[in-house]
Amino acid sequence: MEYNPKVFEGEHAQEIFSEVIHRNNTVEKSLVRVMDDIKNEIVVTSIEGEIPYSDYKEDLRETDLANYTDTVKFGDSKIRPVKIMAFTTFKMDELRNSRFARDMQQGAANITSNEFEQAVLGHCIPRLGKSFERLFWVGITQASKDAIAADAEIPAKQKAWAAAQVVGKVDGIITRMILSKQVIEGSGTANTVEALATEYGDLFALIPSEVFEQTDLVIYAPHADKQKILQANANQQYRDIFTVAGDNFSFLGVKIEFVPLPSNMKLAGRGGASGDFILGTDLLDDSLKLEIGKVNNFGEEMFMKQVCTLDSAVVTPKQKLLYII
Repeated sequence: MEYNPKVFEGEHAQEIFSEVIHRNNTVEKSLVRVMDDIKNEIVVTSIEGEIPYSDYKEDLRETDLANYTDTVKFGDSKIRPVKIMAFTTFKMDELRNSRFARDMQQGAANITSNEFEQAVLGHCIPRLGKSFERLFWVGITQASKDAIAADAEIPAKQKAWAAAQVVGKVDGIITRMILSKQVIEGSGTANTVEALATEYGDLFALIPSEVFEQTDLVIYAPHADKQKILQANANQQYRDIFTVAGDNFSFLGVKIEFVPLPSNMKLAGRGGASGDFILGTDLLDDSLKLEIGKVNNFGEEMFMKQVCTLDSAVVTPKQKLLYII
């Protein structure tokens, strides 16, 4: 007997994947710039440098050009989303307390009235979203891991981080920053509640002054820091340093956003939907699909398989801070 899994393709797959990538804070809260519909690759160019004024000169000559400094610098970051796949197996009993709704609910995941398919999508989409988010921040390929290990110019703490990572198919933001060899590295020695204000103060002092002129400066911190900040704020002396208003956190007026970074690492730079940290994907890729079905005809074990694309990029890396404890 032949068993055919349920396959979502085309528009339905796009709707599912759209919900997957929005089921994480990085995309849902626009913590970084998302560029989709990338069929092959796209180049993002960064421009930096001040242009000073000088005395007016009416009769400029070729010989005068040596008196003017070339201050405008251009840099390119290439985004080429890599085809990746998520695959898992599970037992239906695991979904017993999931979303076995009698009627189809609102939302992109609910594209069918089949109760079983709703349950599987309701179980898998949040988990896929978190995995997609982690890959964007901390992913590393074998080629990049080898390149970091072999490069004598890369600091020891950055090498140690790369060496400890599990190899994947996509280079994440941290890997991009390390490979640029242009980021500012900050370094701490403790990872405790008591040392938290000192750590953030050291990080704050290292942020380039030109970045402070922008309104989209963000400190990206690990989720573990959220709990530590709340603990630190229990001590009255820190309440004017760490500001907490509901789910909005800041340090001396600089926004803090919590993302799946290692507990000993923080990043800083222009963030948000128009910032310098970029997530690239292709929601319209012809290969995008999601399959749900039985592993075989004999048992009840199920599988879920999704194919999609992802890449990351960092623009103007020399204005970024990588802080490692």
